Amino acid sequence: MSVMYAKAMDAVKKYNMLFKGAKIVVGVSGGADSIALLLFLCSLRAEYKIEIFAVHINHGIRGSEAYYDQKFVEDICLKLNVEFTVKQYDVKKISNENNQSEEETGRIIRYKEFENERIKRNADFIAVAHNMNDQAETIIMRICRGSGLTGLSGIRAVRGNIIRPLINCFRNDIEDYLKENNQTYRTDSTNFEEKYTRNRIRLKILPMLTKCINTSAIENIAKSALLLRQEDDFLNNMAKKSLYDITISKYKNSISINAYKLLEFDIVLQRRIVRLGLIELKKDIKDIYLKHVDFVLDIAKKGGHVDMPLGFKADMSCGELRLYNGVESVNDFFYELCIDKPVFLKECGMYIEISEKNEPKKYKYLYTKAFNYDKISANVIVRNRKNGDRIVVNNNGGYKKLKSLFIDKKIPKYERDHIPIITCDNEIISVPNIKDNPLFIYNKYNNDKVLYINMWRSTDD
Repeated sequence: MSVMYAKAMDAVKKYNMLFKGAKIVVGVSGGADSIALLLFLCSLRAEYKIEIFAVHINHGIRGSEAYYDQKFVEDICLKLNVEFTVKQYDVKKISNENNQSEEETGRIIRYKEFENERIKRNADFIAVAHNMNDQAETIIMRICRGSGLTGLSGIRAVRGNIIRPLINCFRNDIEDYLKENNQTYRTDSTNFEEKYTRNRIRLKILPMLTKCINTSAIENIAKSALLLRQEDDFLNNMAKKSLYDITISKYKNSISINAYKLLEFDIVLQRRIVRLGLIELKKDIKDIYLKHVDFVLDIAKKGGHVDMPLGFKADMSCGELRLYNGVESVNDFFYELCIDKPVFLKECGMYIEISEKNEPKKYKYLYTKAFNYDKISANVIVRNRKNGDRIVVNNNGGYKKLKSLFIDKKIPKYERDHIPIITCDNEIISVPNIKDNPLFIYNKYNNDKVLYINMWRSTDD
């Protein structure tokens, strides 16, 4: 058994990368790493009963050389009985149009096409051929760019549906594996052009570190990345719990958090909480840097407004820090509630349930109240506000307009259409956490039949 095969199998098992019957899209450039990955996965077809689909991206940079790479990959896929797809792009033109490096443009295009193929094939995973040398190169590049702990955690073995079986293999392990299997591969001539940052690290810096500092430099850098990744995950879990605890409201394009409680945390957690809040709104926040997060924390202390890349904005008023992405419009919503059947209010970002039982739940209630079930003569409805809405505010039956109530409570205009209104037969029972109709409140001394209304935000959302 070759060294590369053993290390790759160890990674597959350690990180649960595969299951029997899985469908896998594999990025295959024709270079040593991707060809070794393709051979390795093909060697598992009998044991795991996996289906493999290869994708090759022609970047349109190297003319006839790129054509021969494409032809080489096509031939090896035919030989291995692997379905093959090729996509062609003019990376140089696209990078100029988007003011990006060719490296970054190529990376974005590759992952976009891998994901497109995964969806098309209804596949489970995307396999790419990053190895331990790539890991070391990435860490060095990020150190030079001033990355934080998350960046210095390096390339993860598994990220979402992306798997990297060769992540613990040296490049020498990969080349030896190909020799053992009498398998040739293509060499990209641009790998030797020092105009690319990663190439300069690969060709000059890593060899110097290995020769002059420590012969195990590559392996030790990868070990450091693993340790940092474990600590990064620990801090992230703390930040997720903290964000949940201090969240006031969460909608599709906005999240509001208690600024005073945010500032009670250590600065390390403050920054992570803000970043996680932005990730709640948009998964990819690659262009949000430390300075943008610190701008947000600054207004959390002093008040004000800040604009950020990707359309993100932040406002601070009345102790509430609001992060949002663009302008959010809210459609009218209307849900009929049934006993013991939780309903997710997507417009409000929370769950609601009516029940005759008051049982403890695993989640934290945002609102819970007991009402007089005997006075509820029709179905319980939850909806957003309407023009002319009013609620009884005292035991004498006195009313107040919701608009006036919101103004008195200093509820921001952007929040008002998200607020759930609980009604019965067109009578407002409650505006949760703002005002309950006293005529519907349960009184244990009157032998009333009780109905509980509970609202919560799942920690899994």
